[in-house]
Amino acid sequence: MKHLLIIVTGILALAFYQYPGVSAAGESIPVLKEEQETNDRILTKWAERPDNQAAQEKLIIRIPGKEEIPEVIEEAYPADEFKSIETIQKQPDNVKNIPEEPEVYPLPFEEKIPLSHTTIPSPETPKDPPPKDGKDRQCEDANDTEDTVITPTRTKQLSKNVGSSLSIITQKDIENSKAPLLLDVLRQAPGIEVTRTQGIGGTTSLFIRGASAAHTLVFVDGVQMNSPTSGAFNFANLSTDNIERVEILRGPQSTLYGSEAIGGVVNIITKKGAGDNKVNLGTEYGMRDTYRETVNVSGGKENFDYSVGGSYLKTLGISAASSGSEKDGYKNLTGSARLGWNFLDNGRVDTTIRGSHSDFEYDAFVYGVGAVDDPDRRQTTDEVLFSAKASKTFFDIWTPSFLISVNDTELKGFDPTDESGRFRIPTRVWRAEHQSDFLLFDVNTITLGYEYEVLEGKNEGKYDGQTYRNNAVFLQNQIELFESLHWTIGLRHDDFSTFGSHLTYRTTASYNMEEIGARLHGSWGKGFRAPSLNELIYPYYGNPHLRPEESKGWDFGVEKEILKDTLTIDVTYFENNFKNLITATVQPDGSYLAENAARAESQGIETILTYKPFTILSFTGTYTYTDTRDREKDQQLPRRPENRATLGINTNPIEKLNINVTGIMVRDRIDSNGTKMDNYWTVNQATRYDVTKFMAAYVRFENLFDYDYEEVTGFGSLGFTAYGGVEFKF
Repeated sequence: MKHLLIIVTGILALAFYQYPGVSAAGESIPVLKEEQETNDRILTKWAERPDNQAAQEKLIIRIPGKEEIPEVIEEAYPADEFKSIETIQKQPDNVKNIPEEPEVYPLPFEEKIPLSHTTIPSPETPKDPPPKDGKDRQCEDANDTEDTVITPTRTKQLSKNVGSSLSIITQKDIENSKAPLLLDVLRQAPGIEVTRTQGIGGTTSLFIRGASAAHTLVFVDGVQMNSPTSGAFNFANLSTDNIERVEILRGPQSTLYGSEAIGGVVNIITKKGAGDNKVNLGTEYGMRDTYRETVNVSGGKENFDYSVGGSYLKTLGISAASSGSEKDGYKNLTGSARLGWNFLDNGRVDTTIRGSHSDFEYDAFVYGVGAVDDPDRRQTTDEVLFSAKASKTFFDIWTPSFLISVNDTELKGFDPTDESGRFRIPTRVWRAEHQSDFLLFDVNTITLGYEYEVLEGKNEGKYDGQTYRNNAVFLQNQIELFESLHWTIGLRHDDFSTFGSHLTYRTTASYNMEEIGARLHGSWGKGFRAPSLNELIYPYYGNPHLRPEESKGWDFGVEKEILKDTLTIDVTYFENNFKNLITATVQPDGSYLAENAARAESQGIETILTYKPFTILSFTGTYTYTDTRDREKDQQLPRRPENRATLGINTNPIEKLNINVTGIMVRDRIDSNGTKMDNYWTVNQATRYDVTKFMAAYVRFENLFDYDYEEVTGFGSLGFTAYGGVEFKF
């Protein structure tokens, strides 16, 4: 407690720093007329001021020498990678799979799917500054979306002033790719590895800087997406429909976002309506009898805006088992809506709702053999997300906001010939939070917040419904010095009903040197992950006395504009150390028990290069070197590539034509048993032509050169695939 009081006192003391132009008594210090701010500068300061996320359920067991695949609950698992509880307890050999969440024995630190009991703050769309009139508000919103971000500090901030490592995926990036699923767009970001079992619909996990998939916290419009029973989020079913932008933070973020934000945070923001009423319709057809239909209606005036969309995706797919021939299909129906209301000049209420239903076929897994064809197994996931947020600025100084969010998810398995393929796992996460931002002297912003979270989960036949709670408070101070240095410092205290309290802290800095076109940025902080429901109470494995997993990480980078408005490079070095990682330990009677017994580390370099030689042509390249280490076994962590590179090319040779090419190279990975995994590279390409003002046609190709590889050992990956579609705008 003494240390906590010292840190709080230090942060609050910064708020009373005597800035130039303000005397100790609060009176303005006289300045020369030439030194007074111009109207343009005042407007600039106004613009810069802060304003007003179901993983496929599975039981993850960490056991030395075993690594987990983010698998659907009864989905096929690569050989020697997963063991079920039945296998551990020496069940009969004829048992193919367990009826509920497959038990996996990941390495001491890997793609396991843990739980987030945390009070996880909800990053949302940037808060709007007080509007002038309806048209001005819409113009400001459009510009702000490109230049400002919300996730790094939970307040509106210019991206060039952010000290954290950040990537932004814009609506234009999504539209140019023509990708139906967000996971294919995320693959282009630096420091990120995305793995998917089989084709469309296969369980998909995201690793940030070598951290486990369970160490990535995901939000959709402030709704936490991570599962209470497993702890991670499966990106397989998240479509790109109605998504406006994605902000990706790399490095420990628990000071603002609590549990699971060890590797980073992915914040997904849906579209906000604006202007006259618009209707967008789309239809697409491709190989493997794949078709997709989309619709979106949006609009907005001075006080009200809306955006409503929906999509349907269906494909015959490919065999989940790479050695199989029976095709495993996939269906996805998604609908979403966002409604906004502006009140009393600078007040804002946002309400979002999103629902989806997916139906996924998969193959069985036979231990010692691997994935094998099974025509009977299928799984459905039903998801309903809701969030409502209200905020308003008072006296141009204080901006309070209130958020309520709910994530209801149900996972069900069906198999008429095998009871192990039948299961039901309902989960719910609901959260309430309050945040107050105080703007002092235009150069200091203090953020205070409180969060309350309730997590519920049930695994029929394994354990009854369980409920856990968390209360959290956090404090952050943002300071601007000399208009070039932007510094943040903060701390957070969580109090869980399971293991008790936990304290985290973090600081970041960004220093702009505009005279030489360079910027220094860096961060240092702590992260943690609360034990999941499975790790706490799953039969013959759970341990109610588990402590949270912990990490410390830092990064430092240099961004340099080599050719003005043409060529920019950003190089960042990072390190992360993880301790108290939960793994399965062998007990004297031969059984297994979850314990905090593993350690791991990762370090590497992220490089981002952007080159725009002409207004109609742009290149974006990334290269990430990641050195991961299991400190107990002194070997690389499974499925984390040492070398990963991407290249994106976009061009508009004529006004109506857009060509987009993206390439990915992944090298130097090992599997859980230490064997080398496939190196691979793929190229995707999309071409769109505006036939008329109201109609556009496009073609897109995946794995353009038909490269044969296994993204996850034992599971099939899509070969060359072609699609074509048309879009109508009214």
